[in-house]
Amino acid sequence: MRSFIFDFNGTLFRDTEFHRVAWKQFMANHGITISDDDFRRRMNGPGNDVILRRFFGDGPTDAEIDALSEEKERIYRGIVSADPSRQALAPGVVEMLDLFKERDIPCAVATASIRANVDFYMEALGLKRWFDYDHIFYMTGEFPGKPDPAIYQIAMRRRGYRPADTIVVEDSLSGMRSAWDAGVSGIIAIGDTVSREDLAQFPNVIARIQDFYGFGRFIDG
Repeated sequence: MRSFIFDFNGTLFRDTEFHRVAWKQFMANHGITISDDDFRRRMNGPGNDVILRRFFGDGPTDAEIDALSEEKERIYRGIVSADPSRQALAPGVVEMLDLFKERDIPCAVATASIRANVDFYMEALGLKRWFDYDHIFYMTGEFPGKPDPAIYQIAMRRRGYRPADTIVVEDSLSGMRSAWDAGVSGIIAIGDTVSREDLAQFPNVIARIQDFYGFGRFIDG
């Protein structure tokens, strides 16, 4: 049976715009101006530790990087919390996850988010309806973020998934590179963030989708 690991931000939850606004506000608070192109090329997909080191260098300690990360994520959670209409999973996700639960399909989440955000998603987005914390892998500071393959390798090892049977669903180039280097059998690209040319880097991309309606067709290969 196939196993599935889903990226979360920009994939199960269409929050890329909320992160863009939050990063702009956070960086402005620290006297740094970023463009939309900066966000697209350097900030969409990697973990906060990777992003913050790109802009703040090696000077801050790990503890200071963690504090900066939480500062940015407080801004982000405030943006999402400000409007209940923003607190909805991507189109088709509820139906897909209900099907997975009904059929007992192995699945997990691997996200560049920190624990405070995962707690928020479990409650505000109702993620606990389908997942417990043993099925959600997030940034703990114990391993590097995407595009490093560690998070997918750890998720597969701890859940007992065989890479040869595992499909990853991703929206970002860094996430796809992480999944590719982790050796998963297939990648499903969602949305149009990654160009056709960039997708060609990954011969195991089996489909590009725009939403999760009809996702059941991928369960049995």
